[in-house]
Amino acid sequence: MRKSFLLCAVLMILSGAADYALSADTTSALVRTQPLVQQVLAESISSYGLVSVDPLNTESINLPRAGRVTRLLVAHGQLVKKGAPLLQMETSPQESVNYEQARSAVDLAKGELTRVQNLLAQQLATRSQLANAQKSLSDAEAGLAAQEKLGTGTPSEIVRAPFDGIVSVMQLSQGDRIQAGAPAMQLSRIDRPRIVLGIEPEDARKVRRGMPVKLVPVFDSTQSAAGVVSTVNGMVNPQTGLVDLLVELKPGQAFHSMPGTRIQGFITLRRRGGFAVPRQAVLSDAKGPYIFVVRNGHAHRINVRTKGESSGLIGISGPFEKQDRVVMLGNYELQEGMNVRETSP
Repeated sequence: MRKSFLLCAVLMILSGAADYALSADTTSALVRTQPLVQQVLAESISSYGLVSVDPLNTESINLPRAGRVTRLLVAHGQLVKKGAPLLQMETSPQESVNYEQARSAVDLAKGELTRVQNLLAQQLATRSQLANAQKSLSDAEAGLAAQEKLGTGTPSEIVRAPFDGIVSVMQLSQGDRIQAGAPAMQLSRIDRPRIVLGIEPEDARKVRRGMPVKLVPVFDSTQSAAGVVSTVNGMVNPQTGLVDLLVELKPGQAFHSMPGTRIQGFITLRRRGGFAVPRQAVLSDAKGPYIFVVRNGHAHRINVRTKGESSGLIGISGPFEKQDRVVMLGNYELQEGMNVRETSP
C-alpha cells in the first residue's frame, strides 16, 4: 500500500514537470524586428551657446566734421538697411568759415595767375613767377577739394548706414556738439554674427578647428545653419565652467537669428560606417550593452560594442550575422532561447 502511494506521488511530480516544460517550450513573445542596416554615423557633441554681434565685423560711424547733432533717427539695438538715415547734423560755424576761406583762396590764386600771365606777355614777369602762381592755384584747389570732401560747405547733412546692420552702440545724444572724426555710434553686420558655444572641458581636446557644426535656435527648430569651428579657447570660462569655442558660418549660409538668441550646436567629431540599430534595440546590464536577434524563431542575446550615436541610431559591432533580424520592441521581455513571433515595422 505504501509503495503504491509513493509511486503515485512520483508520477504526479513527473507529470507536472512535463507539463511545465511543455508550457515553457510553447510560450512565445510577440516582438517587432527589422534587419541589420549599414549606415554612416556621425559622432558628435551637443553644446549650447549664444548669438552676439561680432566686434570684428563692427564699424564705427564717425562724423566727418565738427558740428551738432540736431536729430537722432535710430536707437540702440535697431536694425537698419543700407542707406537708412542714422542722424542729422549741422556744420559748425567755424567749419563753414574754413570752407569759405578755401573758396576765396582759389579765387585769389586764379586772379593772381591771370595777372602774372599778362605781365609775362608784356615781358614784365618771369617764368619762375608764373610757375609760383600756378602752384599757388593748385594748392588752393587741393585745399578746397579737401573741404568739399569733409562737407564743410554743406550746412546740414543726414548720415546714412553704409551697410545692413544693427546699431550695437550709441555714443551720442541729440543736441551734442561734436568734433571732427568723433564716433557717433557703432554698426554691426547682421549677416556675420559672433557665435559662441560652450563645451565640457573634457570634450575640448576632441574638438579641432574646421570641424563641421550644425546650428539650431533653441526656440525655433525650423531653421538651421552650417558652420565650422574657427577657434577653441584654451581656458575655462569662469562664468559658465565651460570651454568657449567660436563658430564661423560657411560661405553662403544665412543665419537669421538676432543677437541674444540661444542656440544649440552639434559638432561632428568624425564619421564612420558600419552596422547601426535604433536606440531602443540596445539594452544594457552588468555585462555591458547587448541586443536580441531572432534566429529560427528563437531569441538570442548578442553582446555588442557601441560606436557612437546619430539621428536615433547607434553604431554597433559584435558577433552577429548580416542576415540577423534585430528586436526593436519587446526585447525587455526576452530571455535566451525564448520562442518569438515577429512583426515588422
